[in-house]
Amino acid sequence: MKRSFLGILLLVLSLVAACTPKQTPAPPPATPAAPATPPSPFRESSAGTQAATAPQTSDWDKVIAAAKKEGRLNVYSFNMTGDAGVDVARGFQARYGIKLDIITGGGAALAERIKTEKRMGTTVADVMDANTFQTSHIKNIGGTVSAADLPALKEQGVWLVDPAANDPERHKLIHTVLYYSVVANAGMLKSGDEPKSVKELALPKWKGKISAYDARQSSGHYNYFLPLLKRKLIDLDTLQAIGKNDIGWAATSQDSAQNLIRGLYPLYVGGGTSPFAPLVATEPTLPVKLLDMPEGVVVYNLAIALIKDSPHPNAAKLLVNWMFTPEGQQTFVKAKGLVPVRKDVPDFTPGMLRMTPTKFIVPSAEEEDEYVKLFQEGYLAKLWGK
Repeated sequence: MKRSFLGILLLVLSLVAACTPKQTPAPPPATPAAPATPPSPFRESSAGTQAATAPQTSDWDKVIAAAKKEGRLNVYSFNMTGDAGVDVARGFQARYGIKLDIITGGGAALAERIKTEKRMGTTVADVMDANTFQTSHIKNIGGTVSAADLPALKEQGVWLVDPAANDPERHKLIHTVLYYSVVANAGMLKSGDEPKSVKELALPKWKGKISAYDARQSSGHYNYFLPLLKRKLIDLDTLQAIGKNDIGWAATSQDSAQNLIRGLYPLYVGGGTSPFAPLVATEPTLPVKLLDMPEGVVVYNLAIALIKDSPHPNAAKLLVNWMFTPEGQQTFVKAKGLVPVRKDVPDFTPGMLRMTPTKFIVPSAEEEDEYVKLFQEGYLAKLWGK
């Protein structure tokens, strides 16, 4: 009886199973699609296979490629002398494989050379590196082009001094800061014996004791003395007396700096710290002291400019852009011992040349243009009987 019942139950269950429709197993969950890769702003596009095999090139990439084809450029420079020039040339070539030829000389002489090339229609210079005074001069004759499209200049929040502070059009770009004041040989003058003001330089006690770069060649005197004169911190009679106080005029700023270091003169005037800084950096014990005069220390700037109709325009852009990167800034200011315009690069000013002036005097762009005209007229050279 029990077997009969169990057999009937098994038969019924088998019939139910046979009549139930078979269920298709559920497919595995779909794998989520990988997120689209955002397009690079520089090289690639996400627009299909063609973009992957033929990446798009940015405008700056085109400049770099063209610069490498040019392979070289010519820099007319007052500042890239000695180790600074060697370091800049090596650093730039190591970065881009482009040879840098540096022609050095006084800012006024280099400006005159560029003017002559322009008149002859045979421009050789690609870049001019001097001070804002001389680069203003070349800009004013239509000899420069704007560097507004350089990538490094578009960085925000990194500048101690805005490279375009004196030129919103960005024809002349400030790349280094330096101070113009009186420099003393601290080994020849005891502490306290130095002149207490710029006016004292006109006193008979300093006659025959001042070294300076020749006023017919140097714009440094205009950079230093004319801002003091314009602000009535010295008068015209004092300025004339200083220039006629039997100054030891030298052919170059480096020569006048050496005159001080060698002990031929205890004072140096009419220029910045740039000729001393590399010497003091190499030999820190040199007795060179920058004096913080009560009239003020003139804060002046070294500048760089792209020359119009140059033979290597792309390589020129690449160099100027590199000079404003941390690498380029540090390469130059470390060798020169000067103050960079970037806040993320150290101040390499050595020894007694490093200072924070009590009073700053910063010439305006309009003043610079005025000083250019006076320099062209030989105003100070005539005033001093040069």
